[in-house]
Amino acid sequence: MTPTRLPTTHQPPRQNTTRLGPARTVWEAQFQWEGKRLLGRLDDLPITGGPLIVHAYMSESPEVRAGLKNTILQKFRARGQSAAVHVRSAYKTGYFWAAEEIQPLWRRHQADRLSVTYPVIAPAAQGRFLQELYPLAALLEREGVQAEFEAGSSATQYEAVLYWGKTVLWRGTCAVPLHHRTSPDGREVLGPTGWLTVKSGAVTLCGERLPTDGELFWDWYGEVVLPHLLNLAGERPALPVFRNLSVNLHLSEPDFALDVLDERVSMTEALTEEIYFGTLDALKQQAGTPVGDRSLMPGRIAPVTISTPGQDGWVRVTLTPWGESSFPPEFTAETAVALPKLAAIDVGALSTDRPWKPAHTWAYARQQAEQFGLEWAIPAYSVDGRPVPAVLRRSTADRPEFLARGVLLTSGQHANETTGPVAAGQLIGTLAASPLPFAVLPLENPDGAHLHRALIQLSPEHMHHAARYTSLGDDLEFRLRNGEPRWEARARAWAAGEVGASLHLNLHGYPAHEWVRPYSGYAPFGFESWALPAGFLTIIRYHSGHERSARRLADAIATRLTNMDDVVAHTTRACRTGAAHSGPPHYELIRGLPFLLAEYPEALCPLTVITEAPDETIYGQRFAMFVRAHQAVCEAAIEYHRLCCLSWAPPPA
Repeated sequence: MTPTRLPTTHQPPRQNTTRLGPARTVWEAQFQWEGKRLLGRLDDLPITGGPLIVHAYMSESPEVRAGLKNTILQKFRARGQSAAVHVRSAYKTGYFWAAEEIQPLWRRHQADRLSVTYPVIAPAAQGRFLQELYPLAALLEREGVQAEFEAGSSATQYEAVLYWGKTVLWRGTCAVPLHHRTSPDGREVLGPTGWLTVKSGAVTLCGERLPTDGELFWDWYGEVVLPHLLNLAGERPALPVFRNLSVNLHLSEPDFALDVLDERVSMTEALTEEIYFGTLDALKQQAGTPVGDRSLMPGRIAPVTISTPGQDGWVRVTLTPWGESSFPPEFTAETAVALPKLAAIDVGALSTDRPWKPAHTWAYARQQAEQFGLEWAIPAYSVDGRPVPAVLRRSTADRPEFLARGVLLTSGQHANETTGPVAAGQLIGTLAASPLPFAVLPLENPDGAHLHRALIQLSPEHMHHAARYTSLGDDLEFRLRNGEPRWEARARAWAAGEVGASLHLNLHGYPAHEWVRPYSGYAPFGFESWALPAGFLTIIRYHSGHERSARRLADAIATRLTNMDDVVAHTTRACRTGAAHSGPPHYELIRGLPFLLAEYPEALCPLTVITEAPDETIYGQRFAMFVRAHQAVCEAAIEYHRLCCLSWAPPPA
């Protein structure tokens, strides 16, 4: 089963309409369910003889695939034909093969070792099919079975051998159906695809690609919607392409939690990632913007994908233009959206085990400012006119050792990273108890936070990177790097200057489960090192000449974190499992915990500490644990910074 470049053979969408207008453009399409297309193809085959062997690969949940298998068996029984039927997953084929077909064997035979050889196929990265097995290593560890993964040949199949000691108990292979694709930014990639093979003895009666529902949609999006967006971008160079791009997609694709780590199998989530980042990739390529640059301002992209098992798929894409204006105006206190009535919120009842609403974040910060006699300011407003408040205490002349050595604490830059704003609120009291000047921006990206709040009402277990950036579609930090502290970015620049910040504590997060883009190379393009969780991770960036101080700071943070047994245990397990399914890690271990240290001249302060909690989609006790981890890192950094200030003698007057 080699990767195919055959033309698409699926039925066209039953409905494909476009409504153009000055107010908005709407595209709609429907797609016949792949289960219907599979059964229809089997009905069309002139099958004679037997016994038959049927291998179908479908992008469906185990329950839906089991139902299809039973339906196929009943069809053949009605014809008086015997058949062996396998309906395997076209998405993460190797993992499901092991979990569904090999797991009963290792349990029955009490195997103690499983060796899996994975394919290495150009143009895919060497470890792509090793990552697709994730989280098999964790599953095997839980079952007491040793895992061995080895790179194989270019054959499009996995090979597995079960052992008891040195005795071979079983061996088998599983084909991986693949389809050559061109990603939105022009790269040649391999994507998963559906497939149907029917054999009668040694005779192959059918061996052909059967595109999945996800493929039908993605091909349609690339053929219908993306060209329109690129044309529009060409008419508006260096300006926002649209005000809002909304994608409402319903497909029969898998979306469920695994009973392993915090993992999910969700092609619906993966498709929202493809829509969001794929659209950005296409626009970046046209604009000549580097892959790692996040300053492009296309507008807001808001995809939602819902799993509708066993049903035909449909999509509605709505494009709202900017109109004649190029950029929205800068808001003022008179023109911006007013803060809600903060006093009406019982901040004492706020829980630290789930994301806060933006209004709750603001209310808690305001309450802390009043409690500790701190300054409350609104130095900036978002693109949509929402406030970006700050809590601060300025430098005082009676403590010269702290002049121009303040602390800047920011969170909510990427609004789908949800533990940071909760931790930032808790840290206001810690900073107030220290003699250091400081400023806290508890929610830098309120527009993204409002979008995220809406999206998690529909899909609480999805990562929702659509809320990562601002309403303009850019990363507010990149505005600062480009010397344009406008809208949301103005707050960070203002706060750093007001307190003379020399230490920046920047609270972040990343996906708590595997992050994939199956039709763009599998690992998330441009974010490959973040594809698999590695537990709680700390990044320290420093200006030239500050490496020694950064190393000492890292050790102080690691020492503090090692006292948190739950954080250490979670991180150790995540690092071990992730390492089994990837190449060399992108981090180093300090006292057994992952750190990234790098000289970074673009950083706002001489020392920047970035916390990375795997918090996207996390709730409950795990959420509260990462809030505490953010706090522990910041407390260690604040104390280290205070001691450094005290040991620094200011020059005589």
